[in-house]
Amino acid sequence: MMYRSLLVFCILVTEIKGFTMFSWNIHRGVGADGKMDLERTAAIIRKQQADVVVLQEVDQGTTRSGKQFLAQELGSRLGMQVFFGKAIDFQSGEYGQAILSAHPLRQKRIVRLSEQGEARIAVLAEVQIGTEWVTVGGVHFDATSASRRAEEGKKLLAALATTAGKIYVAGDWNEAPSGEVGRMWEKNGWIYQKKSGVPFTFPQDRPQIEIDFFWTKGAPLAIECRVVDVLGASDHRGVVARWL
Repeated sequence: MMYRSLLVFCILVTEIKGFTMFSWNIHRGVGADGKMDLERTAAIIRKQQADVVVLQEVDQGTTRSGKQFLAQELGSRLGMQVFFGKAIDFQSGEYGQAILSAHPLRQKRIVRLSEQGEARIAVLAEVQIGTEWVTVGGVHFDATSASRRAEEGKKLLAALATTAGKIYVAGDWNEAPSGEVGRMWEKNGWIYQKKSGVPFTFPQDRPQIEIDFFWTKGAPLAIECRVVDVLGASDHRGVVARWL
C-alpha cells in the first residue's frame, strides 16, 4: 500500500510541469560599456533557466551589429528554438523582437500594432509545456506617446480575444503597469504579475521606473516574479517569473 501511494505521488509530481519565462530588452547585446557581447547576453539568459525567453531590441543582419543575426546566434548558444519578428527594416537588415524556447513552438505570428514613426509589433506563439500548449507573447510598445501605446494595447487585446487557455505576455511596455494600457487590460480580465522586491527595471544601473513586466490571462499567479540585475549587459534589467 505504501509503495502504491509513493508511486502515485511520483507520477503526480512528474506530471506537474513548472513553467519559467524571462523577459528582457537586450539593447541589441550592447552593454553599459558600449560593447556588443553576445556571450555576456547569453550568460544572463542562461542563468535564468527559463522555458521561454522574450527579447526586445533584437538586430538581424544590421550594419551596426556586424551583420550578425542575433536571435539565431543566441538561440544557438542557448540550445533554444527561435522565432524572430521584424518590426522595421534597418541598416540593410531587420530590427524587432524574438521568442526563444526550450520546447516545441507552433502557431507563431506577428501582430502589427502601429506603423507611424518606429513601427511596433508583438510576437506570439504557442509553446508545449509537458502535455499542455500555452500562448506566450513579447511586446515593445511605443516610447513617446501614451495615446499611441493605448492603441497598441487595444490592438493586441483584440488579437488575443479568442485565444483559449493560458496566456503569458511580457516585455517593454514603456509605461507603468498602472498606466492606461494596464487599466485597459485589467478591465478585460488580465492579471498583472506583481514582483517581489523593488519592481523598477530602467535604467539598469539605478532603476527608477517599472516598464518591464508580465500580464497573464487564464494562468495562476506566479510563485515568483522578480527583477533580474543584468550586471551592465543592457540598458534595461530583465524580469523572470515562475509558475507551477
